[in-house]
Amino acid sequence: MLALAVLLLALLPLSLATWAFGRTFRASEVGRADARLIAGRGLALDRLRAAADEAASTASALAHSHDVQVALARGDTSALDSFAAHERDVHVTVALGKPTPSPGATIERTALVTNAGRVVGYVSAIVQLDNVLNGVTQQTGLEAVAVRGGTVRGGRLAGAPLRGPLGAPYDALLAGHRYRALSQPLGGGRTVSLLVPYSAIDAPVLHRQLLTLAAGGLTIVALALGALLLLPHGRAFMRSLRGGSGGRSPLALVGDVAVAAHDPHALLPVILETAVVATEAAGGHVVWNGREIASIGVRGDAQRPLVLALEDDGNPSEGRIVLYPGRRGLAARDREIVESLVAQGRIALENARLQGIVQRQAHTDELTDLANRRRFMETLRQEIARAARFDTPLSLVLFDLDRFKRINDHCGHLVGDEVLCQTADVIRHRVREIDLAARIGGEEFAVILPGTDLKGGMALAEHLRRDIERLVDVRGADWRATASFGVAVLHPGEAADTLIGAADRALYRAKAAGRNAVRAAEGSESARTGLGA
Repeated sequence: MLALAVLLLALLPLSLATWAFGRTFRASEVGRADARLIAGRGLALDRLRAAADEAASTASALAHSHDVQVALARGDTSALDSFAAHERDVHVTVALGKPTPSPGATIERTALVTNAGRVVGYVSAIVQLDNVLNGVTQQTGLEAVAVRGGTVRGGRLAGAPLRGPLGAPYDALLAGHRYRALSQPLGGGRTVSLLVPYSAIDAPVLHRQLLTLAAGGLTIVALALGALLLLPHGRAFMRSLRGGSGGRSPLALVGDVAVAAHDPHALLPVILETAVVATEAAGGHVVWNGREIASIGVRGDAQRPLVLALEDDGNPSEGRIVLYPGRRGLAARDREIVESLVAQGRIALENARLQGIVQRQAHTDELTDLANRRRFMETLRQEIARAARFDTPLSLVLFDLDRFKRINDHCGHLVGDEVLCQTADVIRHRVREIDLAARIGGEEFAVILPGTDLKGGMALAEHLRRDIERLVDVRGADWRATASFGVAVLHPGEAADTLIGAADRALYRAKAAGRNAVRAAEGSESARTGLGA
């Protein structure tokens, strides 16, 4: 009873310390979420401006088309319908009358068509905000929504009320869930809001609290064991936990199993040692993938060894445990113990294999076999930290395939998938082993270039641009695939989101320049000269 009271008294301050630490760390996580929202807002505004500029230039170019002017002058509605287009985020219509404003969440740009000084028609280019914001979500991991009149328009949160201060982060409740939000006005009662669910903020806080609680608990247990050793009956108890002379404690073996649970090369020697200790065998060895990876004790010649396969099919050629009996031999009970250990080993090995598959799937794009967005972000943050530590350059190349929607619409999604896979092959043949190539969105790709300055990043991007145009075939189409590139180099103190935003803005300038081009982030000499068509 006294021991229980002492334990409870020890746990009380630990619980209070864990709670206080959680509050502090939660405030830190909220600050990190706010920083992500602010960086995401800049990226969203850049994408919206670029899409609006593209809409304006598309409408203006079509308005100056001789064919459009002739069709409008003649009132040829069938010809006008043929000029309509829907590429990327822009929907274009040509009409005799003034277009009616779209009721949805859009950005519209209209160009007048004149003939002999009078207006004969209108070319309207409309950008659906949802399309642009989906790209922001893919790029940043934040949820981006269009809001009009205090109500979310489109997406899974459509119809949910969202009101809050403009330009500063705030807490919001949407569809029964709490979010950290940042709203940016666009004019006309419209806003773009970026959201981080509080579940993403609270998860790392809970993880840290559990780690703190576990560390404190282990400290208390260690102190209790130390006190136990000072008592006569405690010393006897600890002696009972030791293995036989010359063997290690079963507690130590259990600890080894816990550490090695997902590593066959570490797990199998532990199973072998456990089998030798439990059966008092003379020794043994383990073979895995046709190679001996561990041995213990001596190899007896007088008696036939016990050989157990590690594969479920019972074939010992690739994986087996070989046990050499001691002087007393191996009794039936000993064989049952070894067979049970090996059976558990088979389960652990299968779990290790499955975990490897799951880990690969969690970090690999299923279609292209490149890294996925999750691994891209993890690697980028690691490389930024490495570049800062060793004062080495780091470049980032972002690109996406031009008019990819046209490929899917005209040739089918199967051809679109083929184009993505061919593009991935082109990247693999160009990048180094230390580089990381990733598919981070539908037709968006990225390459992280450690130890590479802006000039090197621009050179790689230009090689990729030429290779894609030359090697990537669009089956069933009379045009070649092309891509537009943005390149940025890391500046001191920059975070991952800032570097991505710089490369993304350069990518959109390449799009605005006519596509199939390479542009560097603004503020560098390369940005003013650029490469590409």
